[in-house]
Amino acid sequence: MKKNYLLAIAMLAILYSCGEALMDYGLNTQTPIVESYLQEGANSLTVNVYSMEEYLKDEYVLSKPISGLSLTINGEAIAETSAGRYQLDLGADTLREGQAFRLQFDYNGKSIEASATVPAPVRNLRVDPEYLALSASSYLWDSSDTTEVIISWDDPDGSYYQVYIESPNTTDMPSFGIFGRRMMQPFRGGSYRATARDFRSAGVHWIYVYRVGKDYVELYERISASDLANPVSFIQNAFGIFTSMSYARVRLWAVESSE
Repeated sequence: MKKNYLLAIAMLAILYSCGEALMDYGLNTQTPIVESYLQEGANSLTVNVYSMEEYLKDEYVLSKPISGLSLTINGEAIAETSAGRYQLDLGADTLREGQAFRLQFDYNGKSIEASATVPAPVRNLRVDPEYLALSASSYLWDSSDTTEVIISWDDPDGSYYQVYIESPNTTDMPSFGIFGRRMMQPFRGGSYRATARDFRSAGVHWIYVYRVGKDYVELYERISASDLANPVSFIQNAFGIFTSMSYARVRLWAVESSE
């Protein structure tokens, strides 16, 4: 399984938002930034903790990892595997639907706390059609090919979802929606309508659908709206996010048409 680019992009947004906002209101290096995404089905969970640092010469706000903390998840200590990165391995167990997790640690005399509950898996994900014939014009950015591709799944409880399309022949760098990767706005519903223009190259396209929490949605919307006046925080005495999500993926084959 390739790296989860959706999460990497979200983290860049968190740091950018918090940094810019703290610059506006006076830098508070005493408040840490927490990043953690608990993924249903995973056999480990990771928490990254950063501090905000001011580079006075050019008035930049930077982040750097915070080492040496004593983090617990549901009262169980988790190990620091690298600077500022704390991980709890579950062995043969996995994160399962309905499990609740509580993060706690102390920093600069304050108790940092957050909680998240693992959502149900994304079930019955399907795509129609499963095979897509691309005409010569389909490869153009201004293509008029509006052939619909319907991505659908079970949505029994009105959850939030985010669709992510990964096309063939991409590199390992997140591309923010270009060069073969497209990340859609989170929304509520059990289907998403794409078109042939979202699949511009022949080969296997992987379509991911994530079930995400309201906290993730609020973060995404804040960044998308460039609302940097209010630092993003869903954690007691800290900035950042401690959330959980599930996902499923399905593939679509795109073939070159002779027409």
